[in-house]
This record gives sequence, C-alpha cells and structure tokens, in this order.
Amino acid sequence: MKNRTLLVLAAVILIIGVGASIGWKMTRRAARSVIAEMTRTQEETVELNALVTQVREMSRLETAAMRVVHVSTTTQSYKVIPNAIAGDELTLLAAGDVIAGVDLSLLQPSDVWRETDGTIVLRLPPPQILVTRVDNRESKIISRKTGMLRRADINMESRARQTAEQGIRNEAMRKGILTLASQNAEAKLAQFLSTVGARKVRFVSSGTMAPKPQL
Repeated sequence: MKNRTLLVLAAVILIIGVGASIGWKMTRRAARSVIAEMTRTQEETVELNALVTQVREMSRLETAAMRVVHVSTTTQSYKVIPNAIAGDELTLLAAGDVIAGVDLSLLQPSDVWRETDGTIVLRLPPPQILVTRVDNRESKIISRKTGMLRRADINMESRARQTAEQGIRNEAMRKGILTLASQNAEAKLAQFLSTVGARKVRFVSSGTMAPKPQL
C-alpha cells in the first residue's frame, strides 16, 4: 500500500512537472508573440480629403501608344571637394508609357467638306501627346552613391523621376509616335465613315483650304 502511494505521488509530481514545463513553453511563446506584435512596424495611409476640381468633356481620340525605358543619372557635386566625400549620385531606370492622338474638339465645320464626286474630305487637327506617365512598379533605383560626409538628398529621386518622364516623352517623339498617331487616326476615322455610308474619304494637311462654293 505504501509503495502504491509513493508511485501515485511520483506520477502526480511527474504530471505536474510536465504540465509546468509545457505551460512555461507556452507562456514564453505567447510572450514572444506579444513582443513581436508590439514591435512590428505598421504603415497606414489615411485619405484626409479628395476633391474633384474640374470635369470636362473628353473628345480625344487615342491612336498610338509606346512603351519606353529610360535610364538617367542625376549627380550633385562640388568643384573643389571630391565626390567620394561630398557627392551624391543616383541612377534611375524608369519605364513609362506615352499615348498620342488627336483632339477632335479642335475640329471645325470648315475642316470637313464634300467634293463633287461625293468624296468626304477631312482636315484633322495636328496629333499631340495626350498622356505621359512613369510606371512606378517597373521603375527602380539601380545605383545610389553618397559621399562619406554627405547626407543623401531625399528629393533627388523625385526630380530624377520628373526628368525621366520628360525623357520618355522625348524618346517617343523621336521614334515617330506623332506620325503614327496621325496615320492611325486617319485609318480609324475612314473606317468609321465607311460604316455610315461614305464611299470615299480623303485627308488633307492643315494648310489645305476648302474649295470655295460655286455661285
């Protein structure tokens, strides 16, 4: 009987010890989770205000788009101090889109006329760049070098992106996006007019004058 009592007590003590060990581990794990949750950085953006400042009718015909990749380096330096000490340099790879087309709101009644054989003649407004935007998801800084005694300019990346946006626009124009936009606009309008019964459509340059009506 005494031995059985001792065994029971030993078993109870063992169970209490195992339970205490498990409880300690669970407490430590819970404490770690609480500490991790308390020290985890959270970022939240709250919209304080949103205001529509202008609403206007859209009559732009988008007829050409280009994807452009632009790489540029922005550097700040001093004449007498080496860049390794006081310079600041940033190289940005920027990808962006340029959309061009024709603003049909500029089309005047005198820009459309019908010739004696039934041909419809249109004098379209000149093509223009309608949208230029930098794709932030595809753009990134590929190099940043700051001198040992220099604090990095926090506004340099913003200025580099503005420069990249202009560079993307210029490159698209060099690649002939305006010419492509004009050609596509003529093709789209000719196709549209043919669906409404026009047998012949002709486009003329901006300097071409409409014929004077015969008396």
